[in-house]
Amino acid sequence: MAAVPGTERTGPLRPRITAGANGASTGTGRPTVAGRPLPSGWGVVRRRISNTMIVALAMLALASAGIFQVLQTSRVAEVGYQLRALENERESLDAEIRILEARIAQSSNLEHLREQAEGRLGMVLPQDELSITVGTPAPAVVPLPRRYVETPAEEAPPEPTWWEEFIGSLPGFN
Repeated sequence: MAAVPGTERTGPLRPRITAGANGASTGTGRPTVAGRPLPSGWGVVRRRISNTMIVALAMLALASAGIFQVLQTSRVAEVGYQLRALENERESLDAEIRILEARIAQSSNLEHLREQAEGRLGMVLPQDELSITVGTPAPAVVPLPRRYVETPAEEAPPEPTWWEEFIGSLPGFN
């Protein structure tokens, strides 16, 4: 005998208990339903959330808000300490810059440089001047940067002709 889909049973067969004509039960067991799967979205069981669960969730929310506040405050304090350390470092670097500027100003003093050269290094002023003439002409292109080479003055542009003056006087042609 072929089995009908959805009516397979596991275990011993039992007689089906049905309600009588007047609604009274004819047996002591519960009626069984064939094990057919329900379509999606059907058979959702709704549970009632207990008061204890609501209180627990509220306490959990308060605790997480407190932890968030503590973490935020500690982060602000940490950033404040880092800011203070950076300000101290900037002040020390500014002081070092002022010291170096003072050293540069001291080393640019020509009298101080002369004393250092004569005293510490044993240098002396030259006694004789020696002039040497070179017979090679200077190069056509000067191998120096432009700021060190004197450039000849450029020639003034030629005077405009009468027709250039006339066109320049017309609106839109200047």
